[in-house]
Amino acid sequence: MIESWVEYTIVNKALNNLVNNVKSINEVKSALKHIISAGGKRTRPVISLLSGKLCGGNWEDVINIALAVELIHTASLAHDDVIDKGVVRRNVETLHVKYDTTIAILVGDWLISKSIELVSAYGEEIISDFARIGMLMAEGEVLDVYSIRDSNFGEGDYFRCIESKTASLFAFCSESACRIVNNDPNDCKKMYKYGNNLGIAYQLVDDLLEYLEILEDKRSEFESKTLPMIYEERYGFEEAIAKTLEHIKKYSAKSKEALSDFENCESKEKLLIMVEYMTTSLLKSYVGRNKKVIKMLESI
Repeated sequence: MIESWVEYTIVNKALNNLVNNVKSINEVKSALKHIISAGGKRTRPVISLLSGKLCGGNWEDVINIALAVELIHTASLAHDDVIDKGVVRRNVETLHVKYDTTIAILVGDWLISKSIELVSAYGEEIISDFARIGMLMAEGEVLDVYSIRDSNFGEGDYFRCIESKTASLFAFCSESACRIVNNDPNDCKKMYKYGNNLGIAYQLVDDLLEYLEILEDKRSEFESKTLPMIYEERYGFEEAIAKTLEHIKKYSAKSKEALSDFENCESKEKLLIMVEYMTTSLLKSYVGRNKKVIKMLESI
């Protein structure tokens, strides 16, 4: 759906231009082309462009932010695939499989450094916030990786984990774009709430779908402890799904509500659609493929 949006086209064109014009050694260029050409939803940079437009600016004003968030996200995927021993992502071989672990780690580092260079155009405050987000993402990943080994890892730990590793970058996407073009404290706060709540809702959906898919594939194993697992231990399988869905609905609604005071326009409408695209649409797509859980998910 969002692949037809002009914002998606702008982001992809800018990413391809960046990779094609990069001045680096051949090994890095080759790996960059592989990981960027794999594609992806580009939700984070699209949110940055839409947020900048909604708050009174133009795409050109925030394109560096959009590229930076996609690069640091891509770096985190490259590193995560090494940690998780992932083989395929976005239907292509992961970097450490296509090349080797050394390339995957170092190209991830390159991407992080490039993302910092991109945000440096916006001044010290944005750079400081971006650095803080990078640290939060790393801390959240540590919590995630070690959660399965911690018998005391509970609901509060889980939400701290996903706010750090996922929601923090979504919040930065929308809030920083607003700050660059507007810097109205109230608008910035609203955009932060939009991104943060969307990031939480999206990660809840992702974890719920992984939970359901792994239960159907008995050969797979959980790599981290997620909310459905925590709830299943307390309440049982069906109640775990129901309670997780309640949280998804709550955080999705809070994300949409954050935009309620902005005037209606195309950018606002697309940001609202983005919430549905990253939550309800993903869940309904799963229901369409897995008839066993239709009754449990039919209320979405």
